[in-house]
Amino acid sequence: MGGKHTWKITLHYHRCGECGYIIESRKDYEVLLGEYVKELQCKRCGHRFTAKKAKPKTFGPLWGEE
Repeated sequence: MGGKHTWKITLHYHRCGECGYIIESRKDYEVLLGEYVKELQCKRCGHRFTAKKAKPKTFGPLWGEE
């Protein structure tokens, strides 16, 4: 699936909580207070909402790593 690209292709799908319309988003999540957050607006009804995703816990960096 895909091919070779010179940049990372970001594509997410979200459902509007008001009308159920599926929104295609090419904007990536931003980190805010330890969570991945993305502000979205429905193109059909104009409803604004926030999509959140838990940020995985990381261990490190270990000695000699950056």
